[in-house]
Amino acid sequence: MLKLNQIHKSYGTRQVLTQINFSLVSGERAAILGPNGSGKTTLMRIISGEEVPDQGTIQFSPPGLKWYYMPQSRQLPEGTRISEVLQRGKEHPAELEAKLESLSRQLSFAPQDETLQEAFDRALAALTHTDQDQDALLKVLLVFGLDRFELTTPVAILSGGQRARLYLAAAVLSRARLLLLDEPTNDLDEPMLEWLEDWFRAFSGAILFVSHDRAFLNRTATQILELSPQTHTVTLYPGNYDAWRERKSAESAAALADWTRQQTEINDLREAALHLRANAKFRRGGKADSGDKFLIGFFANRSKGTVKRATRIEERLEKLQTDDKLEKPGRHWKMKMDFLSLNETGMRALELRELAVGYGDHPLISEISLSLSKGQKCVLAGPNGSGKTTLIRTIMGELPPLSGEVRFGSNVVPGLMTQGLQASCFKANAFETIRSVSNLNETEIRRFLSYYLFFGDEVFVPAEVLSNGQSARLMLAEMAVTGVNFLVMDEPLNHLDIESREQFGDAVMNFPGTVLAVVHDRYFRERFAEVVWRVDNGRIRVL
Repeated sequence: MLKLNQIHKSYGTRQVLTQINFSLVSGERAAILGPNGSGKTTLMRIISGEEVPDQGTIQFSPPGLKWYYMPQSRQLPEGTRISEVLQRGKEHPAELEAKLESLSRQLSFAPQDETLQEAFDRALAALTHTDQDQDALLKVLLVFGLDRFELTTPVAILSGGQRARLYLAAAVLSRARLLLLDEPTNDLDEPMLEWLEDWFRAFSGAILFVSHDRAFLNRTATQILELSPQTHTVTLYPGNYDAWRERKSAESAAALADWTRQQTEINDLREAALHLRANAKFRRGGKADSGDKFLIGFFANRSKGTVKRATRIEERLEKLQTDDKLEKPGRHWKMKMDFLSLNETGMRALELRELAVGYGDHPLISEISLSLSKGQKCVLAGPNGSGKTTLIRTIMGELPPLSGEVRFGSNVVPGLMTQGLQASCFKANAFETIRSVSNLNETEIRRFLSYYLFFGDEVFVPAEVLSNGQSARLMLAEMAVTGVNFLVMDEPLNHLDIESREQFGDAVMNFPGTVLAVVHDRYFRERFAEVVWRVDNGRIRVL
């Protein structure tokens, strides 16, 4: 259905894609993995025709294959309406009628032309489906929770999750056989993610997608296309995310073992060559120089043989250090949350008493009587729009409660982390951000930031060009240095790549304080949560 051959792409001197080759057939669901900035979206845009490769070809099979592209960015021109998104890639009935009329005229002159006949049949089938589309449209909008909106509603008023569902609704209505979906899982809540998993598995065509949701990848992907930021090439791994991770772990271990063996061999050869050279020198200038011609000749010949052996060893050594040299496998740094002055708190970190939250006279969640103990890790779950963010904002004092009260324990210092961190959250760079909120000297700041994976001159990278993962790590560093001992997080993992999510998750799991987090990442939740508060029909259940 899709074949890429020798795709290259660069922007100026920056190479992004090199020799990209892969193909997809019906029934395959291929996930593109790679850190943010590695070229995943560029590759998707090239396949969809939104960008042109510098070199290489893209083939769709059959040539008239219907495909659908869901972009990573859901930003649309001002005034775009829901109906326009749902009609993407579909022709208006009047356009189909005009096409049929044109094809009919062409067929009258070339009745044996199979290509024209196939085009006519496709246009006729599309026009036949037009009457059925209205019923399908209503059903799909109901499934995606968009049935309360008029089709003339501007897309601009929709939330991030609603926009994601709108694009997925358009994908279903498109009847495409090939789906190109760039981060379709972003902003989706758990019920919608589960629906999408089922739909993926039932889809009989081919799907190429990008996602950072590890649970979703495990349940849907049939193969992984790893896009390397170092070589800019793609490597195919059969299976899901866990299978890829296991294979990568084995590859890393094997690469390290091979490198270690080569280093041992290099050291052994170097010592052997030095030893032989020393022996040859001794025989030339030692007891053999005694005047006995026979002994002199004997040791001279042995000396020449020793030098030749040393030369052969040195040649082998040179080859190992040049042509056959193995690069040392890169070290995988893990983030370490270091807390300079974490205040001790009482055993009760947070208490909610008969709390109701919402706006005006419309409570979203009520009768909340819950508490968190010191050091407890809690995930707040529930569908989009159920009031999770409203509860977080109420706990942090940004919104007044409709009734009841919020109480933090003694010495509790809460800190809020939300998705979509902007440069305005920080000073000029990581170094200045930490210096502005601490009494550390330059050496101490650099050491402290290294725990959050800011090394060398990276501490001076302007805040406005930091990646999502770097911004998340810097926010954690700022909280740590200011003594925050209660982390409150609202979707902190959104838009982080898998490596950043794992680094972030490891750091938060090692955080000695209390955590309350809104996350839809089920992989993170299963590893992290000691308790789950689930919002359900205006109440909270403890799981």
